[in-house]
Amino acid sequence: MDAKQDLLTRLQQICSEQLGVHQEEITEKSTWIQLGADSLDRLAMSRAIEDEFKVDIPHGVGEWLNTVGETVDHLLTLIAVHKETPNIRIEAVTTNQQWAEMSGIRTQVFTIEHGFSFKPLPGPGETGVWHFLARDNHEAIGTLSVVDTTGEHQVYDGHRLSFGENGRVARYAQLAIRKPYRKRGIFKMLIETAQITVIRPNGFAVGWLLYPAAQSRSSLLTKGLGFTAEAPLLATEFGNCHVLIRRESGLSQVNWTEEPFAIPETCPV
Repeated sequence: MDAKQDLLTRLQQICSEQLGVHQEEITEKSTWIQLGADSLDRLAMSRAIEDEFKVDIPHGVGEWLNTVGETVDHLLTLIAVHKETPNIRIEAVTTNQQWAEMSGIRTQVFTIEHGFSFKPLPGPGETGVWHFLARDNHEAIGTLSVVDTTGEHQVYDGHRLSFGENGRVARYAQLAIRKPYRKRGIFKMLIETAQITVIRPNGFAVGWLLYPAAQSRSSLLTKGLGFTAEAPLLATEFGNCHVLIRRESGLSQVNWTEEPFAIPETCPV
């Protein structure tokens, strides 16, 4: 039995015990509503899952895992990352201290390591921007921001983008991970946290980012995370780039547990 099937079987057992549903009636496509789970049931389920699998599922994340299959995939990611980085957690940035730590990481990675200049983003509390900080115990080690670019046609024109008039658009911006922590799954943790806590609950239809052209079609983003290189090659101050786009509607389930392709874990724009 493979890891996913094993997790599914164990989750079916927990669901059956917690919700009083026959195990054979529970499939990957089953939603919690279909299984008769109200908000209190889901909270109890999350606690039972955390105890069984020794993981942490914040309440806000649990609310946006709508099916058994989505929960299994999230557990696979948590377990895989926990093996590589047992002390890593992702925080929403809300304080000046966290903001200073983010700025320090970006200066180190973009300016000192790569020689890039970058425009500071609006700070915590500003409308239309969300910031995340990866931390190893007490040490800040990685950052990612999400910026609402809905209706910013001047930005779209500059990057030869066309999103139409309907649907909200978000940009993944200024990803930076300190060198000793790269290739350890933190990239996936940041992206998934942004997806679950910002992209889905705020109804964004499209997410996009600039990405080095040489790796754009062979990266984890395009091979495993649902992004496509749809725009022409762009000459930027950071070298030749493609715009990678992820359209949420009709997006098939992505595999967060595999990382067979090398990706640069820095993206200043």
